[in-house]
Amino acid sequence: MTNFEFYYKLTYRRAKDETRIHWHRDDPPRLLTEAVKAGGHGRALDIGCGTGVNSVYMAQHGYSVTAVDFVPQALPFGIRRAEREGVKIEFVAADITKFETAGNFDLILDFGCFHGFNEKDRLLYRDKLLSWLAEGGQYVLGHFYRSDAFGIGPRGRKKEEIENFFAPELKLENFILETDGKAISQYRFRRGMLE
Repeated sequence: MTNFEFYYKLTYRRAKDETRIHWHRDDPPRLLTEAVKAGGHGRALDIGCGTGVNSVYMAQHGYSVTAVDFVPQALPFGIRRAEREGVKIEFVAADITKFETAGNFDLILDFGCFHGFNEKDRLLYRDKLLSWLAEGGQYVLGHFYRSDAFGIGPRGRKKEEIENFFAPELKLENFILETDGKAISQYRFRRGMLE
């Protein structure tokens, strides 16, 4: 087990509720809400689902949701949230670079997973993402774009690097840089040519 895995597993294990998990948010990311308004149906995949906030949001807006997290201790938070909100979600404990699924997704969300990968796993991730995303489907990415002052933290990339990494298959439709004190960029891509 890597230090990265140990940290996440320990954090979820110790948390008595969602408020004890410092990356937890009660509201879905802005570009996810935008993507849902632009689509609003079909299959959705939540990569690194955590406490299930975003999975539940997509399910409430008509998506059939598969929620994946590599930390099994995270899933009970999402399961309880889905039960409270009366929505059905398929929760899966899996490493997304090894996860297998049939069919395509109309919406794929990753809010906090991609930046944790090394270069080899990023390439594998991209290949899997492209194999899963339906033509015309949307991909929403929340990406920490820098480490802290000591170089500790996520392996972030600049906007141009992210765009180029997913090109030419994915076209950037919107980008925002959050201003709540966290170094998070939000991207909304679509598969296929923009008109």
